[in-house]
Amino acid sequence: MKLINYSHDRNANFKKSSDEFFNLIEKFGEEKKIESFFNHYEKRYSIPKKVLKQSIKHNIAQNYGYRSSRFGKKLRLITLPLSIVKYFGFLLLSLIYSRKKRYNKHYKLIVDEIDLSRYLHRYKKLINLFGKEDVLVIATEEIDVNEFPDYNIKSLKLFKYHDRFEVLKVIYYELFFGFWICLKTSIQVNLNLFQESNSIIKTLIQYKSLFKSYSADYLFQERLYTTNAIKNYLFKESGGFATSTMQKSILEIDKLSYYIDSDYFFSLGNLTTEKAFHYGGRIDHAIPVGSMLMEYYWFSDPKPVEKNIDVIMLGINTMNAYERLDKYTEFLDDYYNSIRWLVRFKEQHPSFSIGIKHHASAGKDVIEDKIISNSGIELLPKTKNSYKLAFQSRCVVTWGSTMGYEMSAHGVPSFFLDPGNRNSFLYDLRNEKFEHLLLDNYDAFQDALISVLNKSNKKNYDDDKELWNNLCLDSHNVSKKIYKTFCN
Repeated sequence: MKLINYSHDRNANFKKSSDEFFNLIEKFGEEKKIESFFNHYEKRYSIPKKVLKQSIKHNIAQNYGYRSSRFGKKLRLITLPLSIVKYFGFLLLSLIYSRKKRYNKHYKLIVDEIDLSRYLHRYKKLINLFGKEDVLVIATEEIDVNEFPDYNIKSLKLFKYHDRFEVLKVIYYELFFGFWICLKTSIQVNLNLFQESNSIIKTLIQYKSLFKSYSADYLFQERLYTTNAIKNYLFKESGGFATSTMQKSILEIDKLSYYIDSDYFFSLGNLTTEKAFHYGGRIDHAIPVGSMLMEYYWFSDPKPVEKNIDVIMLGINTMNAYERLDKYTEFLDDYYNSIRWLVRFKEQHPSFSIGIKHHASAGKDVIEDKIISNSGIELLPKTKNSYKLAFQSRCVVTWGSTMGYEMSAHGVPSFFLDPGNRNSFLYDLRNEKFEHLLLDNYDAFQDALISVLNKSNKKNYDDDKELWNNLCLDSHNVSKKIYKTFCN
């Protein structure tokens, strides 16, 4: 089967489909027809073939749509002309805006991929531990530098202000070799590889230029699903010791868990990284540290809370991500059945207060609105602190929020909703240790909630600390743990 024609069976077990898809990409990466493509970048840019393959396979996986059950148009040959225009356009603009660079400044840490000011606030504690003067922040979008007057912030533009020598070298190699190899290989494998070539040369020009002017001992980035094997290789070639990323979400059995590339992976708990290794991750050290987001949004300024919510459901932004989350035929029924359970529980136990909390970025969910209409369930303000609301609650339920792990490990009884036993977020919990947290039918849901709300469940969470550490470590001092890892 041609990779571009792949379509998973939405009626099949999704774990089986995910493994099948991953194996197909693995097989594509070893095809002899694309060896010349890899050989070009290895020979001309000295990027090892295994690094190139890791990057290409990751990028290809991200182009697959689960709801549509097919690859997007970007990889189809019909988009080849547009990709070629972008390919040459990027090279031309990079040359026009290129600069001669004659300086190099060394830092202890580079914090990469900051595209919003509020994201940078999360790393103040870590940055202060290193010392502001020893940290460089790479802004990939415009951020308000006035909020951070003492920070070293470098804006990374798509095609502006890169090293002229690096740009000229790429232009020469691509005009005389890369373009023709990419065109021929694209036709042979029936896949628009200019999409991948564009990604490679952008990384080469941007980060070779960056690391030539700004080097560091360590590189840290928040998003594990945008880790870039080529960037990480270039960083270490420039003298860097190690790259790193952190876990801020449950590793689902889907493409976001594929081909994570990092020397250090700072995980939530002791047993939360298995999917990364299963799906092609290149991780040298998995280091459990807890939740940096919980540290920032809660433990940086904890306040006494009153338990004034009986049950809170923590959302996963379903309405913003149907194309990725709707992986199998029964998904919508399964997901919204979990909300119907809340409504049924409220009808049978009207004295209990129940709320639903979504992310601040969540859009309007018309299906959910219809289900909970006139039910007495409160849709909590999206702008309120989710951690505060969760600590104010006697019980947490969720489809797949990372806060289910975090709250379980910090003393708030939490359960995961699994109608149909198909929830793709929950495969790390499908074992004897955690099966009591999975609720796959309404009766189990009701019994679990009543046991907590009526205090018949007298489990002492401190007694099971070792168990909860498997999901999330204590998160008071995550930044310090990360800092100590770098310094040791």
